[in-house]
Amino acid sequence: MTIQKAFLEFIRDRQVYCSPVTIRTYRGHVKTFFNFLERRYGMPVTELQFTDIPEDDKIIAGYILQLREDNPKIRNTTIRSYCRHVKAFLRFCYDMDYCGDYLKRVKLPRDDSAPKMPLCVDEVEKIDALFDRSTLKGLRNYCIIHLMLDCGLRCQEVRHLQVEHLQPKRNILFIRDSKGEKSRFTLAPDFVFASIRNYLQLAGHSCGIIFRGLKDSEPITQNTIKQLFQDIKRETGINRLHAHLLRHTFATSFLIGGGNLEFLRVYLGHYDYSVTKTYTQMAAQCKMLGIDVYHLDKIFFTRGY
Repeated sequence: MTIQKAFLEFIRDRQVYCSPVTIRTYRGHVKTFFNFLERRYGMPVTELQFTDIPEDDKIIAGYILQLREDNPKIRNTTIRSYCRHVKAFLRFCYDMDYCGDYLKRVKLPRDDSAPKMPLCVDEVEKIDALFDRSTLKGLRNYCIIHLMLDCGLRCQEVRHLQVEHLQPKRNILFIRDSKGEKSRFTLAPDFVFASIRNYLQLAGHSCGIIFRGLKDSEPITQNTIKQLFQDIKRETGINRLHAHLLRHTFATSFLIGGGNLEFLRVYLGHYDYSVTKTYTQMAAQCKMLGIDVYHLDKIFFTRGY
């Protein structure tokens, strides 16, 4: 079997449970790996087979060295991201007996990602001051920001949120078909529900997608949120601001406030602790240094404790 056919089998397997975004990432990152293989062995992956590659050939190490040669400024974090998807493909091929274990004793570069300082109280106050909540646009954008900041939602979760997913009497949001096609329930403070209710009354709709364009009433897009954050960054001068920083702030603040890791994992919709536990070090540093990280609503520390 050629490596290209093995990859098509891998993609068909992943399409059963991975989102289209994840599939596109696999295709992009593994394509870069295939370019490396074709340069190394002088054959296109449509013809190259694993039998053409010695089992003891350290192809992952060679791939890392090639990435660094092609881009001397590449960060270890980027290399790890590329290799993570390649490793998933090679692990699949090994499990299917298409190849030997090329991952044996593989070591990846250490993570060199810069720490992400969460938002502080005064910074959130500066952001909130931008929104005129007597207008449809201001109220909509305020709701979007605080669903990410006070509930830990992802951009796509905010965009896909529907009126039918709200349970204000129980302070519950239903997040449906999120990343990895997973669904979950999470908490939302009273003031978030009140703001959404006011927005819906002003917008004049009571069912379906909550956040819509101001002119065409079509659901907002990723570009809408991207532009929103560009505007906020420009007007506040908070240069590190981006959408995921709000979710990062939620997670850090939850741990500082005394929340446990398992609750946080469920709130964020993580599959396991490998990502969730990355917030513990930042929470410890902020608490140790007395940084006034944005405070979450007390509902997160009275339910379930």
